[in-house]
Amino acid sequence: MATIDATISVTSDITSSLSISNSMTMKKAGSTTGLELTTGLARRTFTSTNQVDLLTAGSGIAADVTASKSAKLYVKNVGSSTSDYFTIGLGNSSGSGTATVNDNDATFFELGRLYGGDWMIIPWIATSTTGDIAIQPSVATTMNAEYMVFFE
Repeated sequence: MATIDATISVTSDITSSLSISNSMTMKKAGSTTGLELTTGLARRTFTSTNQVDLLTAGSGIAADVTASKSAKLYVKNVGSSTSDYFTIGLGNSSGSGTATVNDNDATFFELGRLYGGDWMIIPWIATSTTGDIAIQPSVATTMNAEYMVFFE
């Protein structure tokens, strides 16, 4: 049976000797069995500042990702710019150059920014429109993001 492992190592000279190293085997919900499926690594090119759904809950592979199943999402800004970034969020995108931001009905929540070379891995439940993964480039020049979902 296949397994998917993730490892992170953080070292810094900010404090006297900060060193964090962790790894995890991505497991099925309520199980010791590892996740075995992926969407495969995808790359998407952006040329405008429109906010769009990178992954839409309830459609495509996301239809298989429910609250009773385990899934992890990997996203990376493959660029090298220190000033250009992707804003990543959960919920329905605005579909325009204006981000839908943390409104009162909680249909969108901004997670943060990925600058050139930055990446993230987060748990993901792709239920309802609040489970959409939205992405918005900071500039209208060509930017690329890669992403993959690991799931059961």
